[in-house]
Amino acid sequence: MNFTVMQLIIMFLIAYVCLYALIDRVMKCIEHCATARAYGRFREAGTMIKMDSVAAGIAKSKEEKDNVEKRLN
Repeated sequence: MNFTVMQLIIMFLIAYVCLYALIDRVMKCIEHCATARAYGRFREAGTMIKMDSVAAGIAKSKEEKDNVEKRLN
C-alpha cells in the first residue's frame, strides 16, 4: 500500500482528532464523577447545597491550585 504525503497527513489528522475526542470525553466523565461524589458527600453530611455550587467550588479550588503552582515556579 503506497500512500501519498497528503493521504498520510489526512490520516494523521483524523487519528489525532479521534484520539483527542476520546480523551476529552473520558476527562469530562472523570470530572462529572468527581462533582457527583463531592455532592454526595455534602448530602451525607446533611448540608443542603446545589450541584452548581459544588461545581463552582471545585473550579475555584482548581484555579487556586494553579495560582499556587505559578507562584512556586
